[in-house]
Amino acid sequence: IFAILPFYSGDVEDGFRFGGLRRWYGRLVALIILLGSLTFGEDVLFASKEYRLVASAQGDTEEINRTIETLLCIISYTMVVLSGVQNASKHFRTLHDIAKIDEYLLANGFRETYSCRNLAILVTSAAAGVLAVAFYYIHYRSGIGGKRQVILLLIYFLQLLYSTLLALYLRTLMMNLAQRIGFLNQKLDTFNLQDCGHMENWRELSTLIEVLCKFRYITENINCVAGVSLLFYFGFSFYTVTNQSYLAFATLTAGSLSSKIEVADTIGLSCIWVLAETITMIVICSACDGLASEVNGTAQILARIYGKSKQFQNLIDKFLTKSIKQDLQFTAYGFFSIDNSTLFKIFSAVTTYMVILIQF
Repeated sequence: IFAILPFYSGDVEDGFRFGGLRRWYGRLVALIILLGSLTFGEDVLFASKEYRLVASAQGDTEEINRTIETLLCIISYTMVVLSGVQNASKHFRTLHDIAKIDEYLLANGFRETYSCRNLAILVTSAAAGVLAVAFYYIHYRSGIGGKRQVILLLIYFLQLLYSTLLALYLRTLMMNLAQRIGFLNQKLDTFNLQDCGHMENWRELSTLIEVLCKFRYITENINCVAGVSLLFYFGFSFYTVTNQSYLAFATLTAGSLSSKIEVADTIGLSCIWVLAETITMIVICSACDGLASEVNGTAQILARIYGKSKQFQNLIDKFLTKSIKQDLQFTAYGFFSIDNSTLFKIFSAVTTYMVILIQF
């Protein structure tokens, strides 16, 4: 509905359909979002004083920070939509390829399923909490006019909506792929316990390697398709976490605030925003790390099989040559890798910037 994925019909490989009006729907949504973003961005940039959440809490610095953060917010969700529509055919091809390979997996006993329902409730609740606190803060405690209240809340809503949908989509897709690759790796690992001289074993190993190569191609394709969206989302998240952490500290230590209620409200908004962005980043980073670990684990299993039989060596060489030289890494369009260590790097940088800002 929100054009991150294209509309398609069918749930089996032969029944997949995509094209015609389904393509134009995504382009229409992208056009609406783009025009809205240009309108909102112009208003936020040239009327920034009208969007001050706290009049005179931290002076002009707070105004500049909020303006940059709001503009990054607009750019973030806009690029997620544009990237999704631009790569609609690749998204569809990925789903089509997975459905095609699933026929082989089901025939060989694959029965695992993955659901992120509980995780979706957590991420959605965090996003809803941010929106609720922002509504209270904008509507009841700020001096923002009625029209710009609607604009600001709509900007926050769209960013939270698209970041949540993107995170849950990538989580679901990557964890399903990780389950499938893990299943194939288990079958591959049984070759260490078998007599490798039979021709049937050679054929089975050849088929497994072929399917795993296809999964590696699918995984690399996902990385290319989602790279732009992840780059702009993580850019916005990094700035927001840094800015909101500093605003919470500045609000807590500011001596010019008139009441303790205002201090609590400001800190509440900052803390829940940092929490929501952290949860979303954890969902994405853990999914990327889990899938990359399964894909890279295939090369280690094949390396153990390599010495079992000379018949297998030429077959395995073709896979290992690429896998050993180039471990799979998910990246934000090549700018930085995304895995479990990414969160540590982000919060290390945030801590460093916080110390510098507080000392300054």
